Amino acid sequence: MIERSKPYEPEILAKLHKTQIEILEEFERICEKYNLEYFAIYGTAIGAVRHQGFIPWDDDIDVGMLREDYEKFLEIARKELGEKYQIMTPLDDPKYACTVTHLQKKNTKFVPIILRDEPYQMCIDLDIFPFDHVATDPREAKIQQFGATFLGRILFLIGTGEVIVPIQGWKGKMAEYICKCSHVLLKVFHVSPERVYKKFKKISTKYNKEKSSYVTSFEYAGGLKDKIKWEELFPTKEVKFENIKIKIPANNHEFLSNVYGDYMKIPPKEEQINHFPYMIQFEGEEPYINE
Repeated sequence: MIERSKPYEPEILAKLHKTQIEILEEFERICEKYNLEYFAIYGTAIGAVRHQGFIPWDDDIDVGMLREDYEKFLEIARKELGEKYQIMTPLDDPKYACTVTHLQKKNTKFVPIILRDEPYQMCIDLDIFPFDHVATDPREAKIQQFGATFLGRILFLIGTGEVIVPIQGWKGKMAEYICKCSHVLLKVFHVSPERVYKKFKKISTKYNKEKSSYVTSFEYAGGLKDKIKWEELFPTKEVKFENIKIKIPANNHEFLSNVYGDYMKIPPKEEQINHFPYMIQFEGEEPYINE
């Protein structure tokens, strides 16, 4: 059985972090050139304030942008990135079945075990999460979250029938069976990732014109719980992150507390989870296979 999470060899993790910093610097270059705002989120924001860099076992970088700046970034980046980097969404590659936007470095690989048979390029990347306005009415907000979560899961199931189900016993086995059957049906009826992604985006952005007080990322199921006042995200603050500076939200403490509780506490070893890939490859090197 191939493990989905395990400690890296120190030199491999150091190389991965170095490559991800390079991608982040390219992302920041474009944001600075075109006056686009971004902010580090999730584990990256924790790492910035708790470790002044990566969480020691972490292996990705997450940033957020309000939808308006996110859309501007995508439009600019698709023209300006050149041959070294690329944007990955279902609109850029119709075979890509995931809601999370990747800015990835070409000629590298970072392939999760459950996606090892997928036909699209999975490279070492930076994850970009657009933040959209949450419906003011609580009932409408729940409907918004449910719709986005449902379509996000459908999108993922198009790509893979192998999912991680956090339920034990017969209920877990039943959930796995349903996921695999759904994957087959979605393939049989030729439901395209692009089509589902457009519907997901429509639900996520439904209330943006209203400029409600709260925003969140609908890319995961906890988005509604972790909503945050958008005006309190700014002005962003610069903090040390490895050998560079990175931006975090003005209300970083509130944001991280909403998501994680006591985020300054180091979790026990068994909860130090990463995304250890089935395959990882650095530019100009042979791929490493996790077997």
